[in-house]
Amino acid sequence: MKNRPGERARQEVRRAWRHTVRKNVTAWVCLILFGIIFAEVISFLPWPTWLQAFLLGFVTASVLACLAWMVHVLSGAHGWTLGKLGEEATAEAVSSRKQRGKGWRLINGLYLARHGDIDHILVGPGGVFAIESKWTSNPCRVEQGSIVGLLGREPVAQARDGARKMERLLRHGPQQFDVAVQPVVVLWGPGGLRLDQGWTTVDGVLVCEGRRQRSWLRQLDGLVLDQPMVEKIQGALVGQVTRQVDQPISSATA
Repeated sequence: MKNRPGERARQEVRRAWRHTVRKNVTAWVCLILFGIIFAEVISFLPWPTWLQAFLLGFVTASVLACLAWMVHVLSGAHGWTLGKLGEEATAEAVSSRKQRGKGWRLINGLYLARHGDIDHILVGPGGVFAIESKWTSNPCRVEQGSIVGLLGREPVAQARDGARKMERLLRHGPQQFDVAVQPVVVLWGPGGLRLDQGWTTVDGVLVCEGRRQRSWLRQLDGLVLDQPMVEKIQGALVGQVTRQVDQPISSATA
């Protein structure tokens, strides 16, 4: 599995597309036959050649667009696509050239049994962070220690659970690291939170307004790990990702 942001979301989208295509073969055949019949009718009409060519091109493009739209909608891939956007935006923010120059290292899509995948593990001078990324067009808000209004798993609890399991993995894995893992949620999109400082703490989890990255990136700074330790932890986590098998994550969310 490639270690890039949103990789598992891409896999789930492709898997959903393949399943939808196999499940609705009759509908696709009918749609294609309709396009062929319509094209035949156009070719027999006494219209100028240029007009026939234009209409045939329009019909072909319309059938293809309709096929793509139906596959996307029927497969339910919309949520995974938005998840990929959120992960890519967070990865760009936390692993920019400036951040890498300061010693930060990013590992994407680490799968944990009975949890799904942690979107990002960020390792650097400020410590180790388990980050969940969300992209939403639906308005959301903080309510009683949770973020409500989002599709899928509640991100505060998800990030906290992922950080706890990641900490256990680092402390009791093949290479043992006595480090704490801090949970983080980063929200993107027009429905994301609007926070006075660009960040807030919700039940021990750092919740960030994605577009105001200058504010919340400062909350990750610190002098917790030296660079040799950062590189060792990164190497162990990259090795863990490399050994992972490609497996479905039906219990995880984008």
